[in-house]
Formats: sequence, C-alpha cells, structure tokens
Amino acid sequence: MPASGISKGSDLKGRRIGLPKRPDEIIDFQRATSLKGIVSALTVSGLSIADVELVELAAKEPVLLGPTEERFHGLRRRLPYGEEIAALHRGQIDAFFVKGAEGVTVANLIAAQVVVSTGFHPDPKIRINNGTPRPLTVDATFADERPDLVAELVATVQRVADWANDNPGEAVRFIAREIGVSEEAVLAANGPDVYRNLRLDLDPAELDALSHFKDFLLQWKFIPEDFDVQDWADPRALSAPQDTAHHIVGR
Repeated sequence: MPASGISKGSDLKGRRIGLPKRPDEIIDFQRATSLKGIVSALTVSGLSIADVELVELAAKEPVLLGPTEERFHGLRRRLPYGEEIAALHRGQIDAFFVKGAEGVTVANLIAAQVVVSTGFHPDPKIRINNGTPRPLTVDATFADERPDLVAELVATVQRVADWANDNPGEAVRFIAREIGVSEEAVLAANGPDVYRNLRLDLDPAELDALSHFKDFLLQWKFIPEDFDVQDWADPRALSAPQDTAHHIVGR
C-alpha cells in the first residue's frame, strides 16, 4: 500500500510477501505462479528469497468452480487474490504477487502500487510464468495417433491470429470476455498490441525460458521428475511454412 514505504523492488528486503497455498488442489498452480513471480521480481531487484519472509496464506476457496456456482453471484468466475488482499489489510503481509489483467484490476480496486513489473522485461526467463507465454498442449498419444487433428487445431489458432490482426478491437473484446475483466484492463496488462501476439511458434528463446521455468517447478517440487523441454516441444504441426510469433506447441 502507499503508506508501506515500499516504492521499488529493493525496498522489499526484510519485508513479508504473501504466498497462497491450496493444499487440497490437485495442482496448486496459483502458488507456483505467485512464487515464480516473486522470485523474478526479487531477481531483477538484486535480491533473493533469502532476503524476504514468505508468509503462507492458506486458501479455503478453490480457484476454479463449476459454471453454475452460486458463489459467483451471477458472474462467470471469481477474481483471485482474495486471501492476499485480506492479509494485506490485516497487516499480516507487506506485498503480494498479481498477474495479468486480473492483477491490474485488483491493484486498482485496493489502490495498491506496483513495485516491480516483470511482464515486459526483455529477458524471457524473467517474464516466463504460468501461461506466459501460453503453451498449446495435447496428449502425446493423441499427437502421435492423430497428427491430422493436431495440425487442424494449430491451423485454426493461426487463422484466429490472422483474424485478430485484422480486427484488433473485436480481439480485445473476446480476450476480455474470456478472462472476465474489462477491455481496459486487458490493454493495461498486455499492452496495445496484445492482438498481435496470438500466433504459434517454437521460438528458441521462449523454449529456453520454458525450460528454465520447468527447472524452477522441479526445484520447488511442483513437478515430480525432470524432462527435456526440447524433446517435449513438437514441431510437426508447424512444419508447413507460416509466419511466426510468440507461443509454443507442446505435447
């Protein structure tokens, strides 16, 4: 908050950073996302995890619920970070991580200040996080047995990307509807050219960053065993000549 005395990343030294924990989830992706964002923010600020206090915030509400869940009050989904906001206002923590258009919306709602932003950092290993970039994945057996359907899926995504380039306003509207936030929030979080970043490719720098993220997930025990990202990435559906952009195809 503005009265915290934290205005830049180095001010986080010795402070308490909230880290959500959902032990009942099959995969606690919100915790992994938050922790990677915290590590990246500290790294660009010349700090490490050892320089801060991570405060565990046990969350009882699931991140995802059924489409007819009454607790949504008629909306399609709930914004995350409820536990973190409560802890911040209780004085239990000094800062927490938010992501994307939802994060911008939450920060605006509680009048919080952004201390470190990593979404547009030039180093892909700093930017990399859950859904950044957005991998397109299919089951390996499916990819081997029905490469024709995988190719059609990829071709469909590429056609949508072409459409978005020709219809930027409509594209932003669809993205906002998917997330459940305003178009203004989508543009604030992703920049004015968000509609240009929907094509699939196997950019080497992005694959290297994804491998870095895999190592992070392994180090913090979010995944049980190692694997080779270069082997995991499947180039077959992109074998036909086509333009490139900023996404990844995996299996």
